[in-house]
Amino acid sequence: MNRATRTFGYGFIAVVLAIYLTLLGGSEAVVIATLGISLLSGAALNVLVSHYGDRFGRRKAMIAFGLLMTVAGTILAAAPSFPVALIALFLGAASPTGTEVSPFLSIEQTIVAEVSERGRRTRAFAVYNLLGSLGASAGSLVAVPFMVQLGPSPASPDALRPLFLVYAVIGIAAAAISAALPATVELERRTERVPLSPQSRSRVAKIAALFGVDSLAGGFVIQGFISLWFFTRYPESTGYLGVIFAAAGLLSALSFLVAARLGERIGLLETMVVTHLPSNLLLIAVPLAPNFPLALAAYLGRMALSQMDVPTRQAYLAGIVAREERTAANALTNVARNTTQAIGPLAAGAVVAALGSSVPFFIGGGLKIAYDLTIFRAFRKVRPDDT
Repeated sequence: MNRATRTFGYGFIAVVLAIYLTLLGGSEAVVIATLGISLLSGAALNVLVSHYGDRFGRRKAMIAFGLLMTVAGTILAAAPSFPVALIALFLGAASPTGTEVSPFLSIEQTIVAEVSERGRRTRAFAVYNLLGSLGASAGSLVAVPFMVQLGPSPASPDALRPLFLVYAVIGIAAAAISAALPATVELERRTERVPLSPQSRSRVAKIAALFGVDSLAGGFVIQGFISLWFFTRYPESTGYLGVIFAAAGLLSALSFLVAARLGERIGLLETMVVTHLPSNLLLIAVPLAPNFPLALAAYLGRMALSQMDVPTRQAYLAGIVAREERTAANALTNVARNTTQAIGPLAAGAVVAALGSSVPFFIGGGLKIAYDLTIFRAFRKVRPDDT
């Protein structure tokens, strides 16, 4: 429930955030670059979680992150200009990706792994991510009437401000749901940090580096950028952007269930790679399409496949480290993902300014293909415990 509540907010934030920042006075290239700020701040919060999450308390940490969402939404709603709006991004609680960037994910991944039935971990992660995608999909639809109100250029940012107030309320709801979690979600009380074993440290370091490459590639084409790209490349798409991302979220949600079954049949790592490669080819095809319908078809086809590695990746990581190491392992890999993903928008902004708005698709797709091939080669002999 908490996951779906938050991603409902992320769904409409990802549709409107980059557009809103341009309407507040930011240039296209600068706005794309600054989307990375939220990801960097999320990475910093994940560092804190990796060191203090279990000792501070999982519920208390999640309450604090919910309240950060409220503060970020309030600042964005009231921001009179682009520089003021950037303050909200520094809090690491406004997702430009449509998915989680805050440390909620690190804590919840650990909880899901612990409460799942033996042999059903991958399915548990599939359901967890299914609810998240359905929430984001519904949130994207909320943006539709607000986008329609923008009207012809020059549009006013005031039409989008109410959405950020809704986001602030969602943060309060997320904090309240976190406060209601049972005490059993906590690890037994510890005063010292549990270090990773040498084997786990080696595995986590290697897989975090590879996850970082994947996220760097994804940072070039985060949902905020995609929204802005359709908005500028195909103006006729403006009123449909919320519907487009809702459809993408629904396709991703359904793919999680397929991924769980496929992972049980052919293996988690194999599922990650087999589904990811064709999705990256479709990503590269988006800017090559000669018209809006074909570009949209390539994008939706990509979204039907690109997220199938998410539950399998989460289950795989949980299966190659010990229970007491999972919060740290999740946080460290999420630090790597958020940090490198933040570099993507910064680099994409420079690329757009120098080479055009289509080039990030080629860079992102190419890097992701390299990641797929490398992770399979590096981990094909490492089998997780019962998933």
